[in-house]
Amino acid sequence: MINHHTERRFNMPTRFYDPQNVSTRIIPYSHGAEVEAGSTLLFMAGQVGRSVPDGEILPDFEAQVRQTYANIEAVLDGAGMDLTNLVKMTTYLTDRKNLEAMREIRREILGDHKPAHTLVIAAGLAFEEYLIEVDCIAAA
Repeated sequence: MINHHTERRFNMPTRFYDPQNVSTRIIPYSHGAEVEAGSTLLFMAGQVGRSVPDGEILPDFEAQVRQTYANIEAVLDGAGMDLTNLVKMTTYLTDRKNLEAMREIRREILGDHKPAHTLVIAAGLAFEEYLIEVDCIAAA
């Protein structure tokens, strides 16, 4: 296993766009994100609610969401970044009824940071037990 860790990177200027003539947002996110040329980009594989270090798939939705975001933070930290470096996220849920719970936890974790975001309700994910998966792009 390759384990990289670099020193914390300074945030490169990222502009987030929310034109007045685009649909109203239900959760805090931006409609677009522009990353300055020369930035380091991190493309993150989908993160799920699998615990560390035993790899257990957590049984309930809230626990999976929190673990998913903990995994995202760990990958970002390994690249010398943090949640404020996120510029684009895609969230996959297997059940629409979990939408509001996901939104609340996402607000709690991301605070005022609003990366561009896409939400997909999927028929299923790689393992039947997965209830959420999130992939991200970050820039520094």
